[in-house]
Amino acid sequence: MNTNLQSSKWTDAVTKMKDAHLSLLNPDDAKVSSWVDAFNTLVKAIKEERSYDPAFSPELTDLDDATGNVYGFADILEEYFDFLEEHEAWDDVIESCEEMISLFKWENKMPSEYMFRKGNALEKSKKLDEAESFGAFWLEKYPTDLYAAASNVFIKAELGKMDDARAIAEKYLKDDLVCDEDSDTFFMAAYRLYELTDDINAKQRIEKKITEYREKIENK
Repeated sequence: MNTNLQSSKWTDAVTKMKDAHLSLLNPDDAKVSSWVDAFNTLVKAIKEERSYDPAFSPELTDLDDATGNVYGFADILEEYFDFLEEHEAWDDVIESCEEMISLFKWENKMPSEYMFRKGNALEKSKKLDEAESFGAFWLEKYPTDLYAAASNVFIKAELGKMDDARAIAEKYLKDDLVCDEDSDTFFMAAYRLYELTDDINAKQRIEKKITEYREKIENK
């Protein structure tokens, strides 16, 4: 670990994150509370380090370098959120996503993953009005983010606002838009919309692009 780090919490944070990660090898040992505790300890360590050095790890992508490349934080955080969602710990997902969004500047990349996870958790928690408001805020702040568009299509469709969902989908669904790792979630949202509205032709067009993308992945 980087010996220049001042926070006394780093060793504890890394240990807890590693233990939580290793617990996945035995599902009976993996607990939401342990993961949340590890996550909160990591957040506290980052905040404490910034009390010594305000410029410490302004972006999530800086965190590994700043801590001596001892652990792949982005990967373990993805496992953390996947675990919470698998166990339907929606309140923890919402709180943790809010922490992640506020913790970094997000100038090098958009916080799409955490915004999407929060919106999905709000929807799963049946906080539909809050999910809709959050989706609108997200799309206004990041108008080019296809994950934001996808989230809004999903929630509008869930609320039965099909005209609104269609307007958003068709704004972004250009003929030259290819289904790939950056747009597949948007295509899935459009597919769900056309499925719900029985728009067979539009659904088939979307399904074709999704199938082409999946075949491309399988043939790699």
